[in-house]
Amino acid sequence: MELGDFRAEFDDALARNECLSFFCSCEIAYSGRAEAHLAQGDRMIFIKNDNTLLIHQPVGSAPINYMKAGGHITLKPVSGNGQKYLHLKCVTADLKEYLDVQIFRVHTFMHHKLEDGAKQELAGNERDMSDMLKENPHLISDDFKPLSREEHTKFGFIDVFGHDKKGNLVIVECKRYTAGLDAVTQLRRYVEKIEELKGVKNVKGILAAPTISPNAKEMLEKWGFSFKAVEPPMRLDRFNKSQKSLVDW
Repeated sequence: MELGDFRAEFDDALARNECLSFFCSCEIAYSGRAEAHLAQGDRMIFIKNDNTLLIHQPVGSAPINYMKAGGHITLKPVSGNGQKYLHLKCVTADLKEYLDVQIFRVHTFMHHKLEDGAKQELAGNERDMSDMLKENPHLISDDFKPLSREEHTKFGFIDVFGHDKKGNLVIVECKRYTAGLDAVTQLRRYVEKIEELKGVKNVKGILAAPTISPNAKEMLEKWGFSFKAVEPPMRLDRFNKSQKSLVDW
């Protein structure tokens, strides 16, 4: 694609607040939180409706460079030393970050006005886990009786709050991934706060997660708490994992 044609189409699409994507050969320089330079190569550049700018290399999931929403974007032609290219510049509103892209060749260019007001539904998060445990307390223990979920404290919300058959108060902290040291310290803060508010001692603390790191488990046991292996509910599974596949027949 000719650079002149690309520039005209780019400016028109940007003025219409469309989403833009193009493959190009470019060189990149960034200045802001750090200084970075990326020599010439083929990249994918995406500009969203809110002027979020992302630059991807041919491999990897994370952008190699990006600018957050609200940046001021311009595209201007440059000639010098017998070379012609386009200078794509993005500057944040507070002028503390600069991204300069020298575009030497554009392979393909697409743009379109996109409309999307949908909210992503996340399944298997801590809220789903606490709901599941409140409805199925046997997943913690046979004598666990939940009283409430998301009990408010000064340090946040306790996922599941209840007691056992001996009358001991029980706090369950849920983590959807491997529980680490931060989860253990968070549980301890909740236990200590409940002991203070209720005027009791020996409140039980239970950490519920699929797995726990070795150092977190050591700290958990040192503080007298326990771990329960619990998988988060996956309400949006594409298929029932218990269902036989073709290879099972």
